[in-house]
Amino acid sequence: MERPGLARRWFSDGCSCEVGIVKSWIADFENRVVVITGAGSGIGKALALEFLRRGARIAACDIDGEGLRTLLEESGRNGLNIFTRVVDVSRAWQVEEFAREVFGAYKRVDILVNCAGVGMGGFFELLSLDDLEWVVRTNIMGVLYCCHYFYPGMVKQEGKSHIVNVSSGAGLVPLPIMTVYCATKAAVLSFTEVLRQEASSFGIGVTAVCPGFVATNIIEKGKIRARGDLDNKGDLARRVDRFFKRHGMRPERVAEAVIKGVEKNKPIVKVGREIYLGDFIFRLSRSFYRLVMRKFVRLVALLQRG
Repeated sequence: MERPGLARRWFSDGCSCEVGIVKSWIADFENRVVVITGAGSGIGKALALEFLRRGARIAACDIDGEGLRTLLEESGRNGLNIFTRVVDVSRAWQVEEFAREVFGAYKRVDILVNCAGVGMGGFFELLSLDDLEWVVRTNIMGVLYCCHYFYPGMVKQEGKSHIVNVSSGAGLVPLPIMTVYCATKAAVLSFTEVLRQEASSFGIGVTAVCPGFVATNIIEKGKIRARGDLDNKGDLARRVDRFFKRHGMRPERVAEAVIKGVEKNKPIVKVGREIYLGDFIFRLSRSFYRLVMRKFVRLVALLQRG
């Protein structure tokens, strides 16, 4: 005889979001310990401020010390619930020291947000080996290092916890002239999906975030290699940066979507109509998508020549 509720209980063990059984994974962030990398600007900063507003305790790191000082200033009265450290997530030893300090201070980590990342654009033949290593070390190894040093401690602790890895819409929809960036973000997306399955047995949710165009300083702080403009100071870089800042969504919008994703233990959080549309077209017809992208590549090549 079929046992009512058996399948329900089996599927609800860490997989409730996919089948829609549990409406809330983590409903209250009061006194939760939240670790955020890349918290000195953009999405990471918006997340730190929003988690603080909801009563969480924040351990924030960034490679940019000035950005962290600005975060503390904007924290206001909530500044008592945050400590900051300058950390380069592409350096394993710095991540290790940061993790040791966080666990020493708080004894646990409820939410880990891997938000630190860098941008890289340009035709692949124009990218140097240093360019490739710079992007891979930060966007892939930074996420792996943080999970390596924080995840085992989260496994041992009691209660539900969560990991958020910020990928990109470029991890879902591959875009030309962003070859290496797309590769790193696709790697983060794939890693997150697999870790989610492993972590579910420990009561740990894992979410990948795939935002579209966001008004941050990723282009300003990143690198764009164009023909005749290998120092990233030419017209193309300025145009792209201006486009992101004028037309990109506010980081606060992404932060709100991320928090909702944590609350419901969503596997993937897509933010921005352009990502939903691009993902739909890419899934619907790869041939059509490739045709459009080839024409896009030719257009950019012509613009760079002329």
